[in-house]
Amino acid sequence: MPNFLHIADLHHARHTGDAIHAERKSFDIQREKLQQLASVIREHDIAAFLIAGDIEVSDSDDLIPYLEEWTALGASVYIVFGEHDVNRHRDKELWETIPHVHCFVEPAYRFEPKLGIGIYGISCTSNQIGLTEALERIPPLDATHPNLLLSHGRVGAFSTSRLQRHSFAYVALGDHHRYDVIERLNTTIVYPGHLFSVWDGCGKAWETGYVIGSIEGDTVTHTFHVFQGAQTRRVCVNPFIRNGDHIRLTLDNIPSMKKEWIPDDYDTIQSLIRHLLHTYPDDYFVTPSHAKLRPRRMCMSGRRLLEDSSLFESFVQRSYKATARTQ
Repeated sequence: MPNFLHIADLHHARHTGDAIHAERKSFDIQREKLQQLASVIREHDIAAFLIAGDIEVSDSDDLIPYLEEWTALGASVYIVFGEHDVNRHRDKELWETIPHVHCFVEPAYRFEPKLGIGIYGISCTSNQIGLTEALERIPPLDATHPNLLLSHGRVGAFSTSRLQRHSFAYVALGDHHRYDVIERLNTTIVYPGHLFSVWDGCGKAWETGYVIGSIEGDTVTHTFHVFQGAQTRRVCVNPFIRNGDHIRLTLDNIPSMKKEWIPDDYDTIQSLIRHLLHTYPDDYFVTPSHAKLRPRRMCMSGRRLLEDSSLFESFVQRSYKATARTQ
């Protein structure tokens, strides 16, 4: 049975500037993850590939090899744009030279014959201006087959009142970098996670992944899958929130430990961080941002930090929030 693939928030830009001290560029790690999707298409009989915005390529050409490979394997690709896709008209012009690639710069509807579904696409612009109005202007859709909504934005815009009359079988979204499922009346909203990004620290140190959806009659089911390879993980020590002699501890994407408070003792915190680096040596640990330092953030593998004592010490110090509002 043909299926669809849903990804979002690629943020596949080449730039890093001086904002981050990274062991490897995000672009290279993302490339390894994008290269995995050809096998996913083959193994899961993917007929439609949904990209739910914030592709954020530095050059439109950077996505071309993947689009050519995915469509050559028989998948049609449907793309909406997010807030970070500032060159969307250029992207659309170039990407649609490839057969079976469809970009929704403006709201539009397409029927996908291999899956027997309709796809209504709505892109979003800076600050998601006009998104709610675009949702309210969705015209009546052909109800003789299931319809999917492909878009990008905060879940609040996709209210029951805006979606209910269309009975979307599945709403494929981007913007929220964590896999999440929200049930609305007669509709399931899904965020598939992200590709790999470290810019925000909190909110990006979540599992990187994608969603595979299946359609049977009017019913859509889906499963979340984690990309192979490195994940981002984060330790954040917050001395601005206290509970007696303990301070707040936030562990992002660290399922091996559930801890919210830690003694306000540097040696204890250092020992905990060392333990976590040993637990996840091949994954990338990202620090909170520090606006007064250059680079503002570190992103290093557990193994590299354990091998270099000066990097390790710097990482521990940077794991403390610099201000109460630091991300």
